[in-house]
Amino acid sequence: MKKILSSFLLVSIVVISSVLLSGCTISDEKINEYNRMVSEADILIEGREYTLAIEKLSTATELIPSKVDALKRIVDIFILKNRLEEATKIIDDSGMQLSETDRADLYISVGDAYYVVENYEKALLNYQLAKGLSAQKQRALLGIAKTYLQKGKIEEAKSTLKSNFDGDILIESKLLLSYIEALTDSQEAKQTIEDIEPGDTWRDAYTKWNGILDSLTTDELYNGSKLGKEYLDSGYPYLAISLLQPNLEKMGEYADGIYILGKAYYDYGEYQKSIDVLEENTSLSDLNQYIYWVLARDYNFLGDANTSMSYYDSAIAYGAKEAQEILYTEYLDILVEDNLTEKALEVMKSAERIFAKEWISIYYMDIYSLREDNEKFIYYMNKVSYDKLSETEKPEYLFSKGKYLIKTSKLDEAQLTLDVFWELDQYDPRYNLLVGQLNFEKGELEEARVYAKKAIEYDLEGIVSNDAQTLLAQID
Repeated sequence: MKKILSSFLLVSIVVISSVLLSGCTISDEKINEYNRMVSEADILIEGREYTLAIEKLSTATELIPSKVDALKRIVDIFILKNRLEEATKIIDDSGMQLSETDRADLYISVGDAYYVVENYEKALLNYQLAKGLSAQKQRALLGIAKTYLQKGKIEEAKSTLKSNFDGDILIESKLLLSYIEALTDSQEAKQTIEDIEPGDTWRDAYTKWNGILDSLTTDELYNGSKLGKEYLDSGYPYLAISLLQPNLEKMGEYADGIYILGKAYYDYGEYQKSIDVLEENTSLSDLNQYIYWVLARDYNFLGDANTSMSYYDSAIAYGAKEAQEILYTEYLDILVEDNLTEKALEVMKSAERIFAKEWISIYYMDIYSLREDNEKFIYYMNKVSYDKLSETEKPEYLFSKGKYLIKTSKLDEAQLTLDVFWELDQYDPRYNLLVGQLNFEKGELEEARVYAKKAIEYDLEGIVSNDAQTLLAQID
């Protein structure tokens, strides 16, 4: 009887196991279908048809929830479109269907994206979710340490960086740990990295940091400025603040340290503290152009437009013929965006005395477009030599020219301009918006709708989405 029962149980186990395994085994047909849909989605992604790609990839994930390929592409699209909340949610919803390693990879990707846009709370959350899965723990811990540094939690970052890392992560972690140690002990900072072989990726950073540590003297203020500048250049402003703020009263007329501390507060998002440091300690120096430039940015972020403009003017005045091009273009972008065309023209007169470049005419086009002065717009439009424009200036010029031609009902000329724009970049959202607007003027509403939607689809930086939505509202 026992023998019969044992045989029965053995058969039952085999049968049940076979049923369960057959349910878990993915058929070749399903795998082929999944791979086909992912391949088709890749073609759509290459063509920047992100919405259609997500639809296809979503179907693929439903077909085989345990494979990561389709889900990773969806997450990548959400990151590209800055839809990071949705990216985190879709990983959360994947539950236990994906492996821990795959889920950890995805959380780290989203954490990195949040880190880039300086949303450190959300970056930390995603890194911690990855860490909790145990897989890819080293990458998660490094992300956590870097985020701690951005949040001013130096001791927590230091503790995390002392974890057991290896490979490239070890190299980066040792460099960051050395940065922290240099706040109090440059010799300890040297010892931390002396036995590290940085490899090609980190060689330049290590060489530069070693040079800085070797150049330090007994002059505390000099050392602070030297280290603080490197902290800023490396993207860790709180380290510069931590180092320099305690010595602020000692700096007196030491413009380098004062500027670096003020810039560090600006980079850290503490605009009022940046103002307090720079306004209370300014003196005549070669750095005044840059000090006033930081103050202009501080006040701009605090919403004080008049004071911001005053400091931009001072930065330009102190810079004189040595003023940087980016200072002018940054200031002009603010003035154009706020429709302060009279002030913009004043700044342009100063700019064209220094710079003999094509961007001067493009800015004049933008300003006179806002002022609806067609005669002067045409004058500057005709001054532009298209072949001399940089790759970033060409679409700006074509967009400004195309808008004017459509607005003034010169539709045939507009079409010729758009033909050139298509050859330059058919996926530029500005090109697609113009095509939509041109078709709307021609009464071809369906085509206008298609291109307005394309403009929104391709617009990853929010350049024309509002205008495209307005066009859709007019069509519908």
